[in-house]
Amino acid sequence: MHLAAQQNDTRIQARSYSAGRAVAQFAAIVLVLFIYSYPSLKARADFGPASLPPIFAPDLSLYLNLSSVERVSPGQILNPYYLVPVPANGTAYLKFRLGVALFSAWNKLLAGRTWLAMFIWNLFWWGLLCAGALWLFERFLPMGSWAIGIAGLGLLMLVNTGMAKLLLAAWIHLPSLSGFQSVGLPFMRAFSPQIPIPLLLGYLGLQMDALRGRSFLRWVGMGVLQLLALSAFPYTTLMMAGLTLVSVLWQMFSRGLRNSWQAPFAYGGTCAVADGAFLMRGSLNIYASHSSPIHFQPQVLPHLVGGAWLILCLLTVATALNKTLPAEVKWPLVGLGATNALLMLGDAVVPSTVLLLSSHAAYFAHTTIAALCTFLLSAAMVRMHPQSTKMRIAVGVALGLLALNGILLSLGTYRAFLPLNREQAGVARLLSSLQPAQGELVIARSLTVDDACGWVALLSRGPVLFCTDAETMLTPQQNLDIHRFRQALYLYFSGKDSAYLQRVLSDPNPAGPMYQLGFWAEATSFSREERQEGLRGIQADLMPILERVETHDAAASKFFRQFQRVIVIDHLQDPAFLPARLGSFLKLEGEQHLDNWVLVSYIPE
Repeated sequence: MHLAAQQNDTRIQARSYSAGRAVAQFAAIVLVLFIYSYPSLKARADFGPASLPPIFAPDLSLYLNLSSVERVSPGQILNPYYLVPVPANGTAYLKFRLGVALFSAWNKLLAGRTWLAMFIWNLFWWGLLCAGALWLFERFLPMGSWAIGIAGLGLLMLVNTGMAKLLLAAWIHLPSLSGFQSVGLPFMRAFSPQIPIPLLLGYLGLQMDALRGRSFLRWVGMGVLQLLALSAFPYTTLMMAGLTLVSVLWQMFSRGLRNSWQAPFAYGGTCAVADGAFLMRGSLNIYASHSSPIHFQPQVLPHLVGGAWLILCLLTVATALNKTLPAEVKWPLVGLGATNALLMLGDAVVPSTVLLLSSHAAYFAHTTIAALCTFLLSAAMVRMHPQSTKMRIAVGVALGLLALNGILLSLGTYRAFLPLNREQAGVARLLSSLQPAQGELVIARSLTVDDACGWVALLSRGPVLFCTDAETMLTPQQNLDIHRFRQALYLYFSGKDSAYLQRVLSDPNPAGPMYQLGFWAEATSFSREERQEGLRGIQADLMPILERVETHDAAASKFFRQFQRVIVIDHLQDPAFLPARLGSFLKLEGEQHLDNWVLVSYIPE
């Protein structure tokens, strides 16, 4: 009787412990979601009801415009900026658009309430990422402490390891929050890497499970995840392929080729066929590049090896040498770290003008570092005394610091993007009172990411004159024929001329102006050859058109005559356009002010 009661007490304790673990994990997820949601909720309270979601990471307007493209025929869509037809798979951004397509469907389901749609969308992906991370840690950490799993979640979601130096400086300068404004929470971007990372963590867990057992379904699940990743953010598929390669090589060497090749071989062949069929449909280029797809440039390597890369390599080596982690857990982690480190050096082999491999591979560095750190910490805790009072206090302090770091980053993120969100709210109010109609052309500023032109294109039914992001949804030939002509008009109206382009061409460090002109890959490249390619593009493609606009070529006047009215949206305190140059092509009709904005109406002559 006494023994039965004791066994019953044991079962109750186990159930209570399990329930306590679930409550702790749920509370951790809720805290993370609140920290990530605070900037949006605060902006809503400050600016009132808004149709547009606030900006807290770059490229939001680009992806929202990409999600709003209209299909005009089975094989064509409308470029949302210029309203010109484009092949549905004509560019890489149109091809790999699973994420924005899903958001488009979700936004329509909520009747176009984009603010609400984006808020719930972000909550879903943040929650999925948290759940995926906790599932990975719960299932595969060598020590079953709930606190270590939650600490790993905090490291993943509330610390930006890619900016460790800036983060440390921000803590040193407390109570000032200015340092945290330049760091930011790691997963504030609405589409990438927010969508690929949960897929990658799920794939990593399935790979560990596949090595632990022989279930065919795990390989099927991995195949589905890598195809979804390819459709949304193809660099994720490269990460998955690399970690699987390392895992399979370990399996073959440790268990022998005879007993371990069938499932990986069938998996690899199936994935190759499925991925190849997907990649063969449509273009992979953003714009025409004359670079060879493979070009080894060892002189670029020193520029690609930074602090995050070195930390990644050290953690990968430490994981490979660790004797506590089970082999089926260790080698997928080693594959994850080694693949990430190699891809971050990718620009030395594949020119950035072809693939932008290094900068996009860096999107995964924080996740990889957080995962490796969590598993190594758990392995180290196995040899310690995790139940001691000192260890519990240390873990509690660590969890508190992680939560505080997330709160400070959330506050800093809100403050950093406050000017952009105030400007966005002003543009939205202006357009709600104006409502440009079809047949009206809008000219708005396009100097930085998420500038006024992106929001005008999203909210207006008419086209904009020029927006840098428009080139991502045009074919290479359309960029030469349409985009560069509009860009020349924009440059002329904003006070730039051929002399300005000539200074860009002769500048020893032209990266800033080149980036503003839309030569992103060339401007960010560490290769002199690739920068020269961008400068040659300016010289050959843009300079002659701008020179013709300066001489009031008839093509410019003809272009404006296709519109009933031209509306210029500009900032009162910091105007982007010169009225005299606008007046040389257009006839002034009227002017009105709203907040810090001026709206000028013209009629084509």
